[in-house]
Amino acid sequence: MLRGIKIHSYKESTRHEKIEGLPFPEKVTLYASQHIGAHSRIIVKKNEQVRRGQAVAQPQGRCSSYLHASIGGKVQDITVLPRPDGLVCEAVVIAREGDQAIQLMEPVKDITPESIRSRVSEAGIVGMGGAGFPASVKLDPPKPVQTAFLNACECEPYLTADERLLIEDAKKVVEGFRLVKKAVGAEKGIIGIEDDKKHAIGVLRQVTGSSGDIELSVLPKVYPQGYEKMLITAVTGKEVPSGGLPHDVGVSVHNVGTCLAVYEAVNEGKPLIERVLTLAGPQLIDSVNIRVSIGTGIREIIDYYQVIRTASSRILIGGPMMGFAVDDIDSAVMKTTSGILVDNAGKTVEHPCSGCGKCVDVCPMGLVPQRLNRFYDGKDYAGMKSEGLLDCMECGCCAYICPCGVPLTYKFKAGKRKL
Repeated sequence: MLRGIKIHSYKESTRHEKIEGLPFPEKVTLYASQHIGAHSRIIVKKNEQVRRGQAVAQPQGRCSSYLHASIGGKVQDITVLPRPDGLVCEAVVIAREGDQAIQLMEPVKDITPESIRSRVSEAGIVGMGGAGFPASVKLDPPKPVQTAFLNACECEPYLTADERLLIEDAKKVVEGFRLVKKAVGAEKGIIGIEDDKKHAIGVLRQVTGSSGDIELSVLPKVYPQGYEKMLITAVTGKEVPSGGLPHDVGVSVHNVGTCLAVYEAVNEGKPLIERVLTLAGPQLIDSVNIRVSIGTGIREIIDYYQVIRTASSRILIGGPMMGFAVDDIDSAVMKTTSGILVDNAGKTVEHPCSGCGKCVDVCPMGLVPQRLNRFYDGKDYAGMKSEGLLDCMECGCCAYICPCGVPLTYKFKAGKRKL
């Protein structure tokens, strides 16, 4: 049974506005860890001149990623800095100087699964809609894949970056998806999209036409349908097993921004040096989707758009459900930064769990948050694990629906850290 919640999307202010380009920043901070797996190894030195698009770090092992200069200039520093989520890692700081033309690679002429994966690796592409799994690894699944998914649900409130990319660049996104489909060896391609994205759906119907290799699956809007396991079940009826991954049921799922980056890397030779994100929130007069250089400072973006903040304001990276609050707004945009949300930090009064069961009804993974909460309060982290904690996707549905104000999602994240 599919679970989830119906929530207001707050997307109206940005879904009809064209993507804006942010000017090149004065400097960028490029973290050596912007993906799941081993940190990238920095290969430039302080005071070295680098071109926009030049590799400044390379993978360490198979599950790692290249990192490229998103502006041309001088390497100002190589140091250790906190990312927006607080994780501390090595970083390359580049000060902008001179020509900002991109150093492109040669387009790939012989399109094969191997050449696609190789170029995706060289371009430093990681999953841009979630945890940042190195895309070249995801394009080489350990089990046969019959179906590739383009995940266009973007169910998180406020965020419309993927929706605008589909409206403005659907041809490139779909061609990138075809490259992904070829790389994973899938016979079938499905685009999963929620029914509130009417303009994007119309554009996709025109682009895919009667080709027959890609099917458009329009789904009723429910949060968190953009979670890949939930999307797979909604469309195919298959359930990814506990602790498993989509390839365990013959499926591979990819994000809109990732597919665009694959197209640009293979056909244009462009490395991943910029991305589109949504700047939004109830405190903004004008919310916007912007194309920014990776490594641009969060403060610089907020100041450029003259966002008015108060003592109670907070900055979230991502959306209001799965995003996280940023303590240091001098940290920078990463490859996985889908949105910057400015809102007021409301204070919730917590009461003891009443045992109403509403959290159980909405959990997309079929967990029992009540029991996980009891284990957490008793510091029984092994008990949390046996209750399925590691299957928790941290979507926030349980905390959102809880009438007692119990910070369930926070507790489950903390429980995972303890484990």
